[in-house]
Formats: sequence, structure tokens, C-alpha cells
Amino acid sequence: MFSAFQSQAAQIVRSWSLEEKVGQLFILAFPGSDAAAARPLIERYNLGGCYLSQDNATTFDEARTLTQAMAEIVNQRSNAVPLLLGVDQEGAWSVLTPESTTGPGNLALGSANQTELTKAMYQVFGQEMRSAGFNCVLGPCADVNLQPNSPIIDTRAFGETPSQVAAQVAAAVNGAHQGDIVACAKHFPGHGDTTGDTHREIPQVDKSLATLLVEDLAPFQAAIDAGVELIMTSHICYPQIDPQYPATLSKAILQDVLRGKLGFKGIVISDSMNMGAIRRNFAPVDAAITAFHAGIDMMMLSEEHYDHNPNYLDNQIAMIEAIVAAVNDGRMAEAEINAIAERVVAFKLARLVPMPLYQDFDLAAHREIEAAAASAAVKILRDEAGNLPLQDDQQIIVIQTTPMDDYANLINPRGIGPNQEIPAFEYFAAELSLHVPEGQLHCLDYDAAQEFFKEVPLNSRQRILAVTENYPLPGEDFAQDASKAFVAQLTAKFGEQLIVVALRNGYDAVPEGSSHVCAYSSRECSARAAAQACLA
Repeated sequence: MFSAFQSQAAQIVRSWSLEEKVGQLFILAFPGSDAAAARPLIERYNLGGCYLSQDNATTFDEARTLTQAMAEIVNQRSNAVPLLLGVDQEGAWSVLTPESTTGPGNLALGSANQTELTKAMYQVFGQEMRSAGFNCVLGPCADVNLQPNSPIIDTRAFGETPSQVAAQVAAAVNGAHQGDIVACAKHFPGHGDTTGDTHREIPQVDKSLATLLVEDLAPFQAAIDAGVELIMTSHICYPQIDPQYPATLSKAILQDVLRGKLGFKGIVISDSMNMGAIRRNFAPVDAAITAFHAGIDMMMLSEEHYDHNPNYLDNQIAMIEAIVAAVNDGRMAEAEINAIAERVVAFKLARLVPMPLYQDFDLAAHREIEAAAASAAVKILRDEAGNLPLQDDQQIIVIQTTPMDDYANLINPRGIGPNQEIPAFEYFAAELSLHVPEGQLHCLDYDAAQEFFKEVPLNSRQRILAVTENYPLPGEDFAQDASKAFVAQLTAKFGEQLIVVALRNGYDAVPEGSSHVCAYSSRECSARAAAQACLA
């Protein structure tokens, strides 16, 4: 894929020490916004890349300062190649929030089912992330929502139909490339048919290769055909293909399937090797050696700093040193390290060296694309009672069905995830208030709603909008029980006058008789689009 740069890459790699070759194969993370935290890794070990999150920068200015400082450290080295700076700007997860344009997320783009919109949205991601100094979007998710109750994929996927997801994934890769940024399809060979979260455990998917090719691998093939440069592995076991190892550690999956069957010639990166699936089941060094043998090119260790481990730097250095020791004692061959490093450097010479960074962009134009995508995604899934659109003479009561305490983990110290501080309900209510006359609209949080319905008599001109939300969070869940119970209570009280407004996926059944509007997203743009759909 980057063969034109192979000779130059080999020459550069030959000039490096063993420590520098090994360091080039790692994507690490660090806390805070000071590039000095990464200096030891870059200066001594020739670090290959960094995973950067909201914890490292919350604004474009902070990101530019950080990435420029990191580049200065790199450029002090001889035979320097750029760091791969990857970010989870994939819609449902984001960075530089709220300054960046997140769009509605992949599931909403899948609902809109307009590949030109998806392409435009990912072009926006590329332009904005390059403006911050990042050179890689760790997306799109190529997972298929075959298990709609997945706690970690959910709105990060484009949908539940392999062919439709494949078309969206190809459009996303093409859009990222039009935005002149590196794309990364994940989580190979698919995280969408699990109910487990690899941040916590190793899920199993008991499928044959033939079934995988039809159900899970079509979007990855589409990404490869679109020229995706990186593919990220999942820590999931597929016992019919490899009864011993999860995908990240499996030669059968990475070499025979990804390289052989699908023909991928780019860079294979691991999901974080410090996630629970690996950390709780394998010794770190053994797992790293096995992963490199299996076909990993760049290994990500990005969980330590999420937990604010004060020893994160020592742990990362120890892992690099452990691989150096494995070469010195014969557990790994230096020729194997050389081959991987040359592949990585050739990729960087081809894609990262010529990439223009820190360019200005048109935020207003980007927000127009975002709004168009969010609007196209909203669907009225059921309205037998004819509740929609809302009428001028109705009393509109908007209910936040999620208690405020349940939002406690929406912003978490890990810096990854939605990074959306304000609940989607607030945006929905704010948008309605722009269009519904004062006195006609009542917006109530969970607690206020309980008291309101004790005092206000029922009448046929009331319409009750029950707003539900969900957010895919790494290693934890957004609480749902109270919201579901409240919706059931509202159904019993209001029957056909109830409209469930789902600022989330549309997979969960809503009570019979009520109307159902779905935005397929909890982003601000989607909440506002859902409000507009209720009035249109």
C-alpha cells in the first residue's frame, strides 16, 4: 500500500537503535496538556504515536499548542518521522467538544442513509482535526449492530444491515480522505454482535468465517476497498476461527483473514492493550509479544492514564523495554521488528509527512452540514394517534425521564466518550421553547415532573413528550432503569397522548399506543432536529 516509500523507510529504520525501532511501534497516552509528559518517550524511545483525548485538550487552541510542542520534540531527532496522533472523532465519541463539529453520529448518519452526507461529515472531521494538529481519525466504526443492546457500540455503528453499513463505511473513509486525514476502520473483525464490552471482558462470537464474511466483515472490506490506511483490532474471541486467542492476539484472524482473505495491506493497530479484556486475562508482556507475532503493527497502550495512574510513564517505558528484552533473549527476532517498523515508517512518509496541518476552516459551513445530517436522520416511527405535528392550541409538556443523578458519568475522567457535558434533553427543550408560545410549553426535569402530575388535571389538549437518552461509555453504562420505569408510568397515565422522543437508538420498544420519534443520537444537533420534527 505504501511500497513506493519502502526503500526510504528501510534506510531510516537501519539508522535507529533497537530501542528506537521498538518505540516506533507503540501508540501511548499521557495525562494533561503539557507535551513535556511525552518527552522521555519521544526523545529516548522514538515513540510512534499518541492517543489524544479531551483530557489532553478541550479547545482548538490547546490542541494546537500541544501538537506543535510535540512536533518540536520529534523534530529535534535525526531521521525523525511524525508521530501518529489519533483521536476518537467519530460522532458518538468526540474530542474538542463543544468547539468541534461532532455531527449526529454514525447511527444517525445510517438512518439518514445518504452517503454524500456521511462523506461530507467525515470530511468535516478531517478538516477540523487537522486544524488542531491531529493527523488520524480513529474511525469510522465498521461494526454492525447485530446485537442492538450492545453497551459500547450502539450509536457508534451505522446500523444493523451489513450492506448498508458497508456503504456508509466506504463513504466515511472517502470523506476522511477528502478532508486529507488518515482513517481507521474498527473494531476488526466486528464488535457489533456482542453484549459485552471489551473495556471490561473478552466477549465471544461463535460464528464461522463464512458467516462472518456475510454479517460482520463486509464493512471492513468496503473500508479496505476505499483505501483505509489503518484497521484497529478488537479484543473479541471467535472460537471457530481461533479457539485460543482474541482477535488482537490471533494470527489466524489478522494474517489469514485480514491480510489474506480481505487483502489489507495497510497498518494494523491494536485497541488498547490495557483494556480489561487483555489486562485481566493475559500477562502484559506475553500479550504484547503474541500480538506482534500475530500481525499487530502498532500497539496502543492508552488506558493507564485514563485511570490517572501516577506510574503510567514507568509502565509504558517498562513495556517498551520488555519488547527490547524479548528481542535480546530471542523471543522475538530483530528482523521481525525491522519489518514492522519499515511498514510503519513507509506509511508515515506516504501519508503524514505531506499532510497540511493548522489550516483554518469554515465553522458555519460545517454546522450546516451537521444540521442537515441530523435533520435527515430523524424518523417518526409510530404515530397512529396522530399526535404529530404538535398543534398551536395544545398544552405541550416535555419530560426529562432521566434523573439528574444518572448523568453523573456522562463526563468521565478518562477523557473519552461523548464528552458532552449538557444532557440532550436540555437542547431539545431549548429548541422547542424557540417555537412554542410561552405558557403553552412546560419543560420539566425528572423530579419536577413527579410533582407536576400530582397537581395538574388531565385534559385532551395535552401532549406529553417523554424524552429518553443513552450514551455509549467506555467501561461503564449510562443508567436506564429509572427512565424506562418513568416512561411506563407516563404511558399508564396518558395513553395515546404520550409521545416518546428517543434521543438515542430506535431499537428499544416503546409502550403500545404511544407515538415514537427517534433521532438516533444524543448530540445537540440531533436533539434540536428532533424538536423541529415534532413541530413540522
